[in-house]
Amino acid sequence: MNLSYKELQNHYETWLSTLGFSQSIIYNYPKSIFYFLEYLENKSISQIHLITQKNINEYLLYIQSRKHLRKNKTLSIAHLNKSFDALDKFIEFLNQHTQTNITPPKYRILQTKNDLQKSVKSISKEEIKTLYESTQKLFSHFTFKEAEPRQALTTLILDLCYGCGLRKSEVYNLLIEDIDIDKKLIYINQGKNYKDRYVPMSATICERIKLFIYQHRRFFVKRKSYLIPLTKEGIYSYFKALLKASEIHAEIGLHTLRHSIATHLLQNGMSVEQISKFLGHSSLESTQVYTHIINDRV
Repeated sequence: MNLSYKELQNHYETWLSTLGFSQSIIYNYPKSIFYFLEYLENKSISQIHLITQKNINEYLLYIQSRKHLRKNKTLSIAHLNKSFDALDKFIEFLNQHTQTNITPPKYRILQTKNDLQKSVKSISKEEIKTLYESTQKLFSHFTFKEAEPRQALTTLILDLCYGCGLRKSEVYNLLIEDIDIDKKLIYINQGKNYKDRYVPMSATICERIKLFIYQHRRFFVKRKSYLIPLTKEGIYSYFKALLKASEIHAEIGLHTLRHSIATHLLQNGMSVEQISKFLGHSSLESTQVYTHIINDRV
């Protein structure tokens, strides 16, 4: 990508940060725009003032047929809609800071009930129990003193993603000061859709987090102010190692744990409204998909 486009991408990221967008958006939107700028350059459009409404409309069609770089399949509807959101904001940024005057497409693909259900994977309570038990199988090549804090960290990732229903980005950005041990609350600063919220912890999870902070956290040197002392790739690596040790063969990721706690809470009788607040959903429609899934399984 040419230098002017790289600078534009950096300025866009700074603009999002200045406006107070969540860390997840500040990271993901410029990454998404990289593909847009790369597309323009491949079309021999090397200067931003040369883009037209037609170029944008053609990109919208192109991205819907583009393959996922790792999974070799077309992008999901949720992924596409996030890319469209990033493009809308980028055009708003261009109109404010350059000579362009383009109407943001506000283009979205509506998900059907079946689309939503396919995108929401969950595992059973028994499989969750197996994951927790499998933490003790990890790091067997270390001494007990070295393995214990790493096992505690793996359990902590489960507690946050499943027990507290946090998103991956929320887990990564969680500061130690965001944990209120006395009130058993976790403060989520600018989650998805910029909504701050408090998430309750069970007494068991609260005690494990307290133990990690005061006993195990000192064994890790990275990201001192953050609860999780790992990179995003490190968090994922810990989970993949746990998944392998558990011998659960389902194709699941960290977000599956969030879907699972929502499903299990609904099965236990918690109302959709309470679950929506717990997960930090912007609307009840996002939460009601779990009701459809449970009904279909029954």
